Amino acid sequence: MANLQPINFPTWPWLCWREQHADATAVVLDDVAVSWQQLCRDIACAQTVLYRHTARHSSVSNRHGDISVTDNVERIAIVSDNRYCDLVNMLASWQLGWQTLMVNPAFSSELQTTLLEEIGIEHCLSVDDVVTNVGSFAPLKNDDFGNRYVERDGFLEQNKTLDAPFIPEKCLTLTLTSGSTGLPKAVAHTVEHHLSSAAGLFSLMPFSETDCWLLSLPLFHVSGLAIVWRWLLKGAVLKIAETKGDALIPSLDGATHASLVPTQLQRVVSLGKSQSLRSVLLGGAALPQPLVDDAERMGIQCWCGYGMTEMASTISAKRADGRFTVGGVLPNREVRLSDAGEVLVKGGTLAAGYMVKGEIHPLTEHWFATKDKARWCDESHELQILGRLDNMFVCGGENVQPEAVERVLGQFEGVLQLIILPVDHERWGQVPVAIVQGRVEHDAFLEWAKQQVPAYQCPQAVLSLPENVGVSGIKLSRNALAQWLASQPIPLPV
Repeated sequence: MANLQPINFPTWPWLCWREQHADATAVVLDDVAVSWQQLCRDIACAQTVLYRHTARHSSVSNRHGDISVTDNVERIAIVSDNRYCDLVNMLASWQLGWQTLMVNPAFSSELQTTLLEEIGIEHCLSVDDVVTNVGSFAPLKNDDFGNRYVERDGFLEQNKTLDAPFIPEKCLTLTLTSGSTGLPKAVAHTVEHHLSSAAGLFSLMPFSETDCWLLSLPLFHVSGLAIVWRWLLKGAVLKIAETKGDALIPSLDGATHASLVPTQLQRVVSLGKSQSLRSVLLGGAALPQPLVDDAERMGIQCWCGYGMTEMASTISAKRADGRFTVGGVLPNREVRLSDAGEVLVKGGTLAAGYMVKGEIHPLTEHWFATKDKARWCDESHELQILGRLDNMFVCGGENVQPEAVERVLGQFEGVLQLIILPVDHERWGQVPVAIVQGRVEHDAFLEWAKQQVPAYQCPQAVLSLPENVGVSGIKLSRNALAQWLASQPIPLPV
């Protein structure tokens, strides 16, 4: 796909937007409007606090014990729960020139320690380490030479030298892959990668500086991080609010755009949308078209697509239309299929590599192999993702691609999410079993399924999706569900 150049920022985007419209709203925090001016003040203050925090926890110290000891800091992990202070600490770290890894707070301390050691990160902020609320520090003061100071503990502390130069080509973010096989990998992206990703999406999906995108997905997931870069590219409004459970509906008030998974959209359709919501970017699971139709009738434009962490989120996208395709390739990305049908990608959004022990290991010299299987649809010239190559299994000598079965059987009335997994069978090798979320009568579902798919693809049993099992970022973890399934008694026909 052709390249589409984003804005060429001369400095950090938030500083640019402050110069252009300082009093305009940058962030809505519940019902509090935060201007670009105030956001930049909070970032500057957070820089000083972060610098001091890393100094106290650094093995390096100087004779004065002041904040200059952390010149050796290159990257920092931030345990994030999508709070305003998490956003500010992330932006402040970038402005310090530090690479950031946003960490899932659900990770155990053992996993967190292992990950940080493998990536090469010495400093980590827990959820309570550095909490910056709106205007929680005194405003910055200037001297006659333009040096910036922040008042703290009764004295003025110089803050001028903390800003790192803005270098769009420098790696800035580390984002963990889903870790479906083994330890998650830390994907390294630059500012250019993220802005190119956002610009490409906006060639299809309208979003302007007067719009507001709800931070509805976690910052430790590439889809949540992508929301931040879309906001920064346009100088629009970012809304931060509690979005879990029933809090999702009030959190949408004032938001024009949101990134949701189908179960969240179902909640919006069931409980009623806000007056402001116009567009939803959907991901994480197959989309039930009846749900999309209900949302569209409510005035919500529904967009779907295909993406991955290594490509800084979305690769292809389209308006959801009921076809099992993921749209055309967006600008700044390139896609081709191997002879075996594997999706190969490259372009202006492809990551520099994986961060291992403080060094970037390049992904590839040419095309990056995704392990996703796909085909081009002749009639629409759109990409259709058939499934993960490593999800395929064999039943009675026939290949079963779980995602293909899920797309068909997911149309059953009441199904919100559906996962097909293999279980061992003495006669057939492996057979499909369905794990279903939604109000579904299992026997009726199995009878209906027999009319929809060949016998070797038809589930031999149905189980209800357990709570708090398999939840990983915005997608269900097949590995976690497979481990749970192995512990369940499943009567299978012989």
